[in-house]
Amino acid sequence: MGLYLKGFLVIITASLVAFALLIYISIAHGRLPPVPAEAEQGKMVFQQKGCIECHTIFGNGGYSGGDLTKVYGKFGPAALRDYLVHPPLITGTKYRRHDKLTEEEADEVTAYFKFLNSVNTLGWPPRPVFSKEIK
Repeated sequence: MGLYLKGFLVIITASLVAFALLIYISIAHGRLPPVPAEAEQGKMVFQQKGCIECHTIFGNGGYSGGDLTKVYGKFGPAALRDYLVHPPLITGTKYRRHDKLTEEEADEVTAYFKFLNSVNTLGWPPRPVFSKEIK
């Protein structure tokens, strides 16, 4: 067996061991809290209303509406519920509003946001690099 082949096999073996260890650590220590039933219903409302077209969750989705992963911690349940039940005009438009939700749907979506807020995202979403506009 040539020297290059032996080196290649050592690197592949070490990579597989490291990958297996990473998977083990992720499974053993990365358990998510249980998802409450109301949060599951809120996720369904979020999906049915197509919120992901504009907004992101954990960095996935549209970017025109902003990331909602930690919105519960930022605004709280009362402000979120009020916003969802009585939506204002969407920024940058004259006549378009978010879909108006029923009080029940707003409670469910707020529960979904509460669950998302409880997930340790290790600092995601990242903070903007620049806090002020570049002139």
